[in-house]
Amino acid sequence: MRYKRHLSTTSNSQTPNSTMAKTKELSKDTRNKIVDLHQAGKTESAIGKQLGVKKSTVGAIIRKWKTYKTTDNLPPSGAPRKISPRGVKMITRTVSKNPRTTRGDLVNDLQRAGTKVTKATISNTLRRQGLKSCSARRVPLLKPVHVRARLKFAREHLDDPEEDWENVI
Repeated sequence: MRYKRHLSTTSNSQTPNSTMAKTKELSKDTRNKIVDLHQAGKTESAIGKQLGVKKSTVGAIIRKWKTYKTTDNLPPSGAPRKISPRGVKMITRTVSKNPRTTRGDLVNDLQRAGTKVTKATISNTLRRQGLKSCSARRVPLLKPVHVRARLKFAREHLDDPEEDWENVI
């Protein structure tokens, strides 16, 4: 199995290093003011105008407060990544140096480093880095007759001047 860098041509998929720009976060005081004004009976648009915040932002903060009774930042959902950023760099470097590296080899490398992962995890990690697996094209094997013919041709043309080869397509 070989890996090669694959750059996506679709505009809606994200490249390995691109992320959406993070907007400036509202302060805890502002978020608490929004909740207080909402409890006082003000509308979302009125709160937004008063504090200079978008109506959609006000609505999101109020929904968060109604659901979780807090305006603090919540921890991200989902399980943490099994492979650390350092491990990802190590895998990417290994595959870049030797594209014929197998997933099994990479699993063993990480296991020696103390991280137990599956082949699927390796594939997903490489895909996120823009590397996709590909198989070499199957070509017919050379028979001994072909090998001898090639060698004969090479020996016959060994002393040909370089100018003769410039016309070869």
